[in-house]
Amino acid sequence: MTAHVHPSARLHAGVVLGPGAVVGPEAELHADCVLGPYAVVGPRTTLGPRCRLHAFAVVGGDAQDRRTPPDAATRLVCGAENVFREHVTVSRGSLHGDGLTRMGAGNLLMAGVHVGHDCHLGDGITLANNVSLAGHVEIGDRVGIGGHAAVHQFVRLGALSFIAANAMVSQDVPPGCLAAGDRARLYGLNVTGLRRAGLPADVRRAWHSAFRWLCTSPPRGVDDEAAAARNELELRIYPQVAEFIDFVRSSSRGICRAAGRISIDDPDGPFDAGADTGRGEP
Repeated sequence: MTAHVHPSARLHAGVVLGPGAVVGPEAELHADCVLGPYAVVGPRTTLGPRCRLHAFAVVGGDAQDRRTPPDAATRLVCGAENVFREHVTVSRGSLHGDGLTRMGAGNLLMAGVHVGHDCHLGDGITLANNVSLAGHVEIGDRVGIGGHAAVHQFVRLGALSFIAANAMVSQDVPPGCLAAGDRARLYGLNVTGLRRAGLPADVRRAWHSAFRWLCTSPPRGVDDEAAAARNELELRIYPQVAEFIDFVRSSSRGICRAAGRISIDDPDGPFDAGADTGRGEP
């Protein structure tokens, strides 16, 4: 069976279409994209170079939304080298969102993943089998989500966070945090992810101090407002930790609560703003 390409679609050099593949109107596939058998690229969908759709993936389908008609001029834009495994579905934007679903580069969506309308995904994200993202979800760079987890609409997952398998996430997860359970709770920092990202020990210690201060109840390590102000000033010298603090304070849905039996011991030792950071520890 031959592939079907709409006359208004644009295919760049090196695009490979498997049998039965479909490319919809006004779609654009950049160089060296590969569509497997019966893969579908929907209308007004852009795929960056070297994206790969495996069999029966539907990328750029209509928003699963009662208020957005199928012919609405909404879009999906994906960066380079994204991999969509079998039966992945990614919806275009909706009329009551910003009309755009957006995905960065180098993401892996394993079999059965669903990305809802108006989601905004960064780079280097891994979504394991059958993860479901509702509409308007925002995910930062290098986030990992375990199989069968689900994320509520309008939730934000900060960069380098990790969501355990089968988690049900209904509130925001700050950058670098580990969340698990139904409903998801915070279980400290994603220390393995922070190390793999090459963050030095002093940054990880500062990040952990910010987590204890902002995410545990009662707050740990800060005795009064003056101490809190000094603590924040010291922590903000690290851009990644400043991002963590800003994320927590800007949350409109609220942050996932810390788990009741969470360990607050820092595997990298206590944070000291005056400590020697030249140990060379990765």
